[in-house]
Amino acid sequence: MLVLTYVNKYFNKPTLGSASGRTFFSIFSVFFIFVFLGLDSQNFADAYFDGRLIVTIIVISYFFLMLQAADSRLRRLMLVMVPLSYIGEIIFCNVLDMYDYRENRIPLYVPFGHAIVYGSGYMFSFTKWANQHDAMMKKTFAVFFGAIFIGAGLLFFDILSLILGYLFFRALRRKKWLTLYYYVAIYVLIVEFTGTYFSVWVWDAYAIGFIPTVNPPVGAVFLYIGGDAVLLRVMRYMQKRKILIPTTHQRADEVW
Repeated sequence: MLVLTYVNKYFNKPTLGSASGRTFFSIFSVFFIFVFLGLDSQNFADAYFDGRLIVTIIVISYFFLMLQAADSRLRRLMLVMVPLSYIGEIIFCNVLDMYDYRENRIPLYVPFGHAIVYGSGYMFSFTKWANQHDAMMKKTFAVFFGAIFIGAGLLFFDILSLILGYLFFRALRRKKWLTLYYYVAIYVLIVEFTGTYFSVWVWDAYAIGFIPTVNPPVGAVFLYIGGDAVLLRVMRYMQKRKILIPTTHQRADEVW
């Protein structure tokens, strides 16, 4: 009961976060991605030692530091995304066998890493620069992502990216083309190309056993916007069922 009380209090901590902190994390996360994936690489393990334990400590610590800068809404989204991401990893990695991690096991830090990627894109989308250039970036991103999805399909016969790219734009249409999801997608691309470069994970040549793809498929960005749809449904369910509601203050109903 004491543990549940603490979890409830931590989950519902009312905070505006830090605008400067959100800007810092959204930019620094790019550098951070290269560092922690490099430490978990096979080359690093061969030359020095297996850095996975250190990476796990670093990533989880970074996750909780990000929560200090996040506002109340993003804070709850990131916290719920951790267990949700782990379930997603089990489905896509273990059940569907679309990709495999080094040492053939899902690293403990990965679900926290997903939340960091999501949170970084979310934070950047609300920076002053992003707000000032929103209209321009919507057009730029639409052309860029359309080009890489089609290019992957035509040049590399990456059919998976064509399929997921179509689903990506269809989901974006439902999201009213919010640039938030484009920014999250950029972080996803950085993670995917960095992680596969360092051989932290590798995508199979045929997704689900029969759909041709490459390592990595750029269409993987859809998995985040699809995951976001599930995440928001979970948040609505928790709100409706009054799961983890505040006990020390009143919280207005939010639109998820």
